[in-house]
Amino acid sequence: MKKTQSFFIPSLIIIHLLFLFLKIFIGDFYLVDSHEYEQLAQNIFEKFEFYCEDLNEDINFIFYTKRPPVYALFILVFSFFLKFKIGILLFQNIASISSLLLIKRIFEDNYFKINQIVLFVFIGTSLIQFMYANLIMSEIFFQFLIIMLMYQFHKCLKYPSWKQLLWYQLIIILLFLTKPVFYLFILPNLLITWTLYKKIKIKYSFLSSLLPIVVFVLYCSWNYNRTGSSDFSSIQNINLLEWNLKYFHQQKFGFSKAKQINTTILQEASLIPEYAKRQKFIKTATIGYLKEDLLGYGIFHLKGCVRIFVDPGRFDLVNFFNFPSKKNEFGLLYHLNENGIKGALKFLGDQPKALLITLFLILLFNLLKVVSFIWFWIINYKKTNLILLFILFIILYIIFLTGPLGASRFFVPVLPAYLLFSSIGFVDLIKRLRKKTRV
Repeated sequence: MKKTQSFFIPSLIIIHLLFLFLKIFIGDFYLVDSHEYEQLAQNIFEKFEFYCEDLNEDINFIFYTKRPPVYALFILVFSFFLKFKIGILLFQNIASISSLLLIKRIFEDNYFKINQIVLFVFIGTSLIQFMYANLIMSEIFFQFLIIMLMYQFHKCLKYPSWKQLLWYQLIIILLFLTKPVFYLFILPNLLITWTLYKKIKIKYSFLSSLLPIVVFVLYCSWNYNRTGSSDFSSIQNINLLEWNLKYFHQQKFGFSKAKQINTTILQEASLIPEYAKRQKFIKTATIGYLKEDLLGYGIFHLKGCVRIFVDPGRFDLVNFFNFPSKKNEFGLLYHLNENGIKGALKFLGDQPKALLITLFLILLFNLLKVVSFIWFWIINYKKTNLILLFILFIILYIIFLTGPLGASRFFVPVLPAYLLFSSIGFVDLIKRLRKKTRV
């Protein structure tokens, strides 16, 4: 066991360093969204303006709220005020390793025996963990905060106190001020904190759950003062229109019809002068289209939730390793929605062989991880405890809200927790299969 333990942490560090040096050699630490985070950091530093586009261009209210400020502040601090960008990657690699070790510790504290070789293999075949640690994107920082939330919940149960609860609520605030997907968590958090209160019996501790709500209301009020709209983030409408509706309609009617519907909504919205009313119109119109076929959309949404477990991450690999691709080439999700599985397979067949082999191997391991994850809950559902249910809830929360976007990138925030469940499930599954073969 000691040899395995001495192998695990150095190996994690080595593989993170390999990806870091590889990315420094390849160059280009950016994806499309990266520039907005960096621009936001620059605007905060130079003019204390929380705006994620060029302030010298015409002001568009969308960019005041599109990116919440916490990751931009992380960029600002760990790039040493935009002077040393590799500093961002260094600290993200530290955050990535810390996340993996922290979630492992939670499971060990809950009396699970971790086979660290299996866990390392599962981590090592999850290349997105190492790729996003070396891109200027919020995924790994967001992941670290999520794992910290899980760890803090664990500490609330183990060492109950008002101090531990306040730290737990503070992390929730940092989470929704990093990525808007987490602001809805303030609602289930009321029930979660009430459950904690019943468990740890600290007087008035339930009231701590009001803190994230107060900060959320204050942030929305600040947005209202800046833009006239109290929406938490403009990214909600962007995703609803460009991902949920567009890809649903593409699957249902084809690309041209889907694009036409979206263009019509945007054209009608552009006739509305007030930003808040324009945003409200887009949201109402988009939801109206989705309501026309709620069952169809529900199935489409669930397909995305399933796909996130197995997606091998073609987009991430192509961009990280600079694989050759055609200019303005549509991605796998486009071909999947446009022409189904046949279209997706044809698209993949045109990719470089090295990329295809890598994708195939990752897909095989992803399928193995899914089976192992399901097996964990088949054998442990009766003896599960509050912390495991909390971790599972966060995984399902992120997956459900991601929905149609179901690509590997959006699985990064909960990946370490998922890999722990899978590795434990895999070890048990192998043991039981061996027993059956001996009989």
